[in-house]
Amino acid sequence: MSGNVPADGGPGRRGEEAVPVDDEAGTGAGTGAETGAARLAEAMRREAGTLIAGPPPVEALVREGRRLARRRRAAAGAAAAAVLACLAGGVLLPPLLAPSGPAPAAPQAASPAPSVPSAPSETLPGVRVVEPYEPVEIGQGALLGLLPEGRQNYVVAWGGPEDFRESVEAARGVVGDSLRAGSLSFGHSSSPGGGVLLTGAYRTETEPARITVTAGGRTWEAGMVRLPGDPGWGVYHVDAGGTGPGTRATVTAYGPDGTVLARNDVTGPLR
Repeated sequence: MSGNVPADGGPGRRGEEAVPVDDEAGTGAGTGAETGAARLAEAMRREAGTLIAGPPPVEALVREGRRLARRRRAAAGAAAAAVLACLAGGVLLPPLLAPSGPAPAAPQAASPAPSVPSAPSETLPGVRVVEPYEPVEIGQGALLGLLPEGRQNYVVAWGGPEDFRESVEAARGVVGDSLRAGSLSFGHSSSPGGGVLLTGAYRTETEPARITVTAGGRTWEAGMVRLPGDPGWGVYHVDAGGTGPGTRATVTAYGPDGTVLARNDVTGPLR
């Protein structure tokens, strides 16, 4: 059986020509195979002709190219920054993230540093430094004066400035030590009105912080005077008022730490 596809498009594919069909007997087998291949090739060309090719995506390609270029520049910039940081000895750190949870408590103010006691001054508070021959009032109108001539040399004058000058001139000839090291002397004098002054010299390796005098059943804190510099000696004085020394007196010198530097116990008729 053979037949033809209508040329006018009937039931066949639109626009295709009629293609003869080989007979069932299979006559002309070689020619039929070549004809089939030709038909297939022609059909493929016609199908390709029906495809509509749109315009190339030029803008999309340009955008993608720019994006890739930006990524390359950013990567190159980061690499350069890392190299510079290494050359400078620095380290690139990631940004710190804000900690979650409640904010840390504010640091408390530091406690003030404990005060450091200042070093003791050269002259202790209880000691008065005076110039040589300077008249020092020690009570009841009496004047005390220390002399640089000799050692442990001082005068007590009751008769005013003139009596004081005469006493000083008389004492200038005294030379040498009048008191052994680590000891105290004791003396007393009375005014015409019956007032009593207790005085004496001290010679100690450490300057006394205080000196006490016990006499007539009473104890006094004595005043102290010395010459400038480090003479190694000084004079103490007590205004005992009308109290006489009696028959016994004790003089004690204390160091800054309270230790006893020297003591003198005097007995006998001290009136």
